[in-house]
Amino acid sequence: MVYQTSVQNSNTIRFGSGKVEVGPDINNLVNLGAMRDVKFTEEFDVVEIETDNTAPITVGVKNHTATIEGDMIEIDLANLNVIRGGIDTLTDVAGTPVSVTDEAHTLNDTDSVRLDNKNGDGSEVSTIVVTDASSNAAVRNTDYVIAVDSEGYTTIARVSGSTVIDDGEGILVSYDYTPNTAKKLTSGGKVTISDRVARITNVDENGKIFRITVYKAKSQQGLELEFAGDDEDDVATYSLALKGVLDSSRTAGDQLFEIYDEQGVSS
Repeated sequence: MVYQTSVQNSNTIRFGSGKVEVGPDINNLVNLGAMRDVKFTEEFDVVEIETDNTAPITVGVKNHTATIEGDMIEIDLANLNVIRGGIDTLTDVAGTPVSVTDEAHTLNDTDSVRLDNKNGDGSEVSTIVVTDASSNAAVRNTDYVIAVDSEGYTTIARVSGSTVIDDGEGILVSYDYTPNTAKKLTSGGKVTISDRVARITNVDENGKIFRITVYKAKSQQGLELEFAGDDEDDVATYSLALKGVLDSSRTAGDQLFEIYDEQGVSS
């Protein structure tokens, strides 16, 4: 067999799928998780001038757009709320408060430790009582400090120099927390859809990135959740389509999307 050419740069042959992220800006993107048929599409209309005695003259493009789409398998209401650009209201449905008695932890140095349970709204748990291994009461901000981490868990850490809690000592923590029993997404009446940043990222076996970012996109359709039959080996899906338009606040030539490629660089 005679081959007409050879591979010019094997690093530009793309394998694998992509992670899809969406958010209000580049620094606040959420991962949409498991998806199928992820796709990026660019479209534009060619502007031509017709003449009487020559072929049409191409002078540019208009209606330049870029779309990221795919079928979402994880139907997370919080993610739908982000995707849909603020036309909905997302609320947590609080459950019944729960009391925890003598939850055991060990405090090393001044390192923070998560409590096992958290409030559904991400706030600090209430009615915190801390004792050491000998049942001596510890005092907040004297023997220990409390904080809330980025995932809404209440954390506890020993205060350096505490006379009640020794470094490496076990403690018992009692507190109350209120879990969520549900999330609720309501819609109707809001008419403004906010812009979203949409991104696909592919990472190869060497950890190198091939990434497409659309700067100014909006959801293009209402909700349509397709449920599989009870006897089918499949799941419900939501077809995502985020269409990007030119962002005139950016420099011309960089107003629609960016393709960032570490994989195609020859070492």
